[in-house]
Amino acid sequence: MTLPTHKTAYIWGPVSSFSGPLAATLVTRGWTVHIPTKSSLNLFSLSPLDLRSSARGALEQAFGGRERFRMFQDRIKFIDQAEGAKQSTAYDAVIFCGLPPNFDEPRVPRAPWAATELPALLKYFKEQPIFIVSSIWGGVQTDGVVPEECEFERRKPTSHFESICQQYENKVMEALDKSEAPWYLIRLPLIAPDSQSADFVNYSGPLTLIRELALIHKHYESKNSNNNDLRVSYNPDYTLWFSPSDQVVNTFCRYLEDESRPRVLNLVSTEATLNREWLAALASEIGFNSVLESERDSLNLPGVLRKMLNDNLQVKTRNLFEVAGRYGIPRARIDNQYFHNVAQKAELAGWGVPQDKEKRKLFKFTERLAAYYFEEFIPQHFDEGLLKRATSNGTTIGFIIKDADGLGWILRARKGKAVVERFDPEDERPRICFHLTSKTMSQMIQSKLPMHRALLLREIEVEGPLLHALKVANTIEQFLKEHPLGEAQILELQEAH
Repeated sequence: MTLPTHKTAYIWGPVSSFSGPLAATLVTRGWTVHIPTKSSLNLFSLSPLDLRSSARGALEQAFGGRERFRMFQDRIKFIDQAEGAKQSTAYDAVIFCGLPPNFDEPRVPRAPWAATELPALLKYFKEQPIFIVSSIWGGVQTDGVVPEECEFERRKPTSHFESICQQYENKVMEALDKSEAPWYLIRLPLIAPDSQSADFVNYSGPLTLIRELALIHKHYESKNSNNNDLRVSYNPDYTLWFSPSDQVVNTFCRYLEDESRPRVLNLVSTEATLNREWLAALASEIGFNSVLESERDSLNLPGVLRKMLNDNLQVKTRNLFEVAGRYGIPRARIDNQYFHNVAQKAELAGWGVPQDKEKRKLFKFTERLAAYYFEEFIPQHFDEGLLKRATSNGTTIGFIIKDADGLGWILRARKGKAVVERFDPEDERPRICFHLTSKTMSQMIQSKLPMHRALLLREIEVEGPLLHALKVANTIEQFLKEHPLGEAQILELQEAH
């Protein structure tokens, strides 16, 4: 573990394949990280920011699990978007990640809107260094080269993703022209899984290709086919620009801490790996004998990725060589062992698709199990801070199971402790009351359905003042996220009852 540096960073943007591992790495290096989040009151906002519960979940994954996240959670602070930059904190670095680096992450189309929010942030950050995270596909010249300059003539976009990257970078450059703060531009390639652990936060970028190859090979095996050669429409002499997340993040962290850093950094691999090399290693590890270049193939790939496999893009990396040489950063090996680790971990995660029905089966929500959850589990795990927020000014919170003859419970605070009692229709109504089915409740307490989504889909009916109810719902969602009822625990309870 790195000794504390007592620096503070402000990371604006969704928790992505880059910003998630970045936040985790900075924290383990001794930084404190502030992350603005979108309020549950703004569910329909076009802002790319996460809800607090979603941001926390993605960060837990970036840390490698909930327990490791808890070891460092005192160094991470989630800030409401409305407050955000108005904090009096003297940040050592402000990192603007309005554009997630991987083309198929769901918020990428919102990147141009994200860029329009930069001027508002710059009003508050006038002295702190601003680090703008862009994409190498936002800065391609007419000759196909990505330069290390800010102003040049860009080529006509060859894909919708490249068009979005150009719009984003152009808008942030317009905002930075009026900025008084020192700023730096970092262009990233696609982000691949960690080179050591093969961990990944978002199932996107190169992982979509790995999944497709695995499914194709599995199909051949099921048909007992002798076709062990992989046909791909690609150019073997070109390079698909991607780098493992740990290599990118570690270099970026050193760049943050370097006071003599270059103004623009194209943060790509110091060794460009030709498509024929890395694709052969990937195919070999999946189980194919060889990779054959073909005009057409049967791979179900996103159009953007297919275009990238045939795009002769050159990226200037002089500054990267200087940074890598200064810090002795080793190159990440993109070989058979790397793809073996990635494919193995991705397969265990179900290749990013829902698991079969048996694995996703919810436990039967019986009255006995429900009574245990509300009357024992919640009082044991509802900590004082969350309870104070949920029950401020004497608020009582009711949960009514609609398809169980009005069975319900009421949560209230008593002497600073969480107390849950059975709901009696003859008693005073709770100030905030959630009406939901047993299935919805089962999904929520097993962390299979976020509360904000259940509200959005109207699977929960809310009784009480709307704004107050949404604030309470946000607190309850945080509790559900931090304390899911595990499958092993459920099986023990079922056997006991």
